[in-house]
Amino acid sequence: MSPWLSIVLLGIAISGYAWMMPRTATKSNKETEFVSEEAYSQLLEDLETENRELFDAVAKFKSEQDETVGKLNRRIVDMEYQMKKWSEQSLQPTTPTEVKPPYTTAASFPTNEIYVPAAATSEYVQASAPLPVVEDRSRMMDGVAAEPAEIEIAPTTIRGRYPELLAMHDKGRSIEQIAKALGMNKGEVQLILQLVRREEQQNA
Repeated sequence: MSPWLSIVLLGIAISGYAWMMPRTATKSNKETEFVSEEAYSQLLEDLETENRELFDAVAKFKSEQDETVGKLNRRIVDMEYQMKKWSEQSLQPTTPTEVKPPYTTAASFPTNEIYVPAAATSEYVQASAPLPVVEDRSRMMDGVAAEPAEIEIAPTTIRGRYPELLAMHDKGRSIEQIAKALGMNKGEVQLILQLVRREEQQNA
């Protein structure tokens, strides 16, 4: 084979190879683009699903948090009302209980004699029996009336309502330990301790 023919055949082979290369690259690029678009769509769907689940979880958590805050606010209002009521009761002076005399008609006869009906008096007169004399009832009435003054009603306080909780707190127990031991919420324990401190400041 002559050198000229070899050069011609080599040129034809190079031209054919160059003509086939762009088609293969174009086909490969189309397949890659299709796969990338499908993966991108799947990724968007996954992200949308995760965002929806996250939004639902946040909404549920917010609802539970609002409900808990509402309960705590109602308890705070109730306990403040009770504390105000107890404070008003503790400021009122305690009055002794009135004791009625055993004889409502004591003023109609002498205090040093026992009242005797008319029929019984006539029988005693006929029998010539002297009437018994008792102690001066005014002294007895003074003693009876003086006894209730010693009775005092101790005002009800928050410390008196939760002695066990405050005893554990005075021993250095944490709020979590107190709540676990008494079966209460930590927020409720913390609220009671705050009200006790406020009560002590008012009484100081």
